[in-house]
Amino acid sequence: MKISSAVGEFKILQTVKNRDELLVLGSWNDLVRLFDSSRTFLVNRTENLFGLYLCKQECADFLTKILQQIDNQDSEDFRIEKSLTEKRYLA
Repeated sequence: MKISSAVGEFKILQTVKNRDELLVLGSWNDLVRLFDSSRTFLVNRTENLFGLYLCKQECADFLTKILQQIDNQDSEDFRIEKSLTEKRYLA
């Protein structure tokens, strides 16, 4: 799922190893604005992409925080995208 808002741009992925764990990707500035920098790690240096792991409850709190910070002016900038092509199935 991709989320774009005034708070930042994020991508949330389900981990395969632990179904209760989600990987949140974004820029350093976007992630440390909302989370502790000690939890954030480098994913791809050339794309300036960082990530951190959250349990589903933490992710729900994160999404709630983003939604609470939206006002009428920002509502046009807020987008959530979910691509069906991103789904992967394990046999």
